[in-house]
Amino acid sequence: MLTADKIPLFQNQSSSTQLALLTTWFEQDEMRMQALAACAVVFERLNIEDWSIAAGFVRNLVWDKLHGFATSALNDIDVIYFSAADLTVHTEQQIQQALNRILTLNWSVKNQARMHIRNGDAPYLCCLDAMGYWPEKQTAVAVKLVNNTIISQQYPVQVLTSRPLQSAHRLLFIFAFGIEHLFNRTLSHNPRRTLTIFEQRVTQKNWLIRYPELVIK
Repeated sequence: MLTADKIPLFQNQSSSTQLALLTTWFEQDEMRMQALAACAVVFERLNIEDWSIAAGFVRNLVWDKLHGFATSALNDIDVIYFSAADLTVHTEQQIQQALNRILTLNWSVKNQARMHIRNGDAPYLCCLDAMGYWPEKQTAVAVKLVNNTIISQQYPVQVLTSRPLQSAHRLLFIFAFGIEHLFNRTLSHNPRRTLTIFEQRVTQKNWLIRYPELVIK
């Protein structure tokens, strides 16, 4: 099994090596795996295939590892899904309640089929398309559990699948801008959002203080 002490985290690592590391880190993180399992149960019941846990759930784990820090406590668990058939906030709240009945965490559930309205964009096509509008590239990352025998075909090449887990599922990692952006110790502005929004988020989140090796690029 790959571990951080066996493989230097250089920027020129291949995507497959970075994916293997990311998979190992998730497999070793019991709480993250429990959160993913809870989501898999709830969204399977709802017959919603396009879902994942995004943003800091993946991003912060990588940045913690790159800096040699202990894994940060999970704060907001950003669950995204896409359902054009039901755009009500009430349904998001119901999903959040269902998740809390399985595992008590600070869940934040958002249907990306309606988020374009708040953001002033054209309607999004799926979760990955919605992530492509997020202010910084390193946040536009997500992960889900999928059945080993049913790998979704709805995502383009940005998606990377891991080796199968011991269970009947595997991890599916989703990157709107590629996995290398997550591993190269940078913060990158997404030109689909204003530079002001990006800069405000960098300041508000204290990323450059919390993770001093990061460089804005």
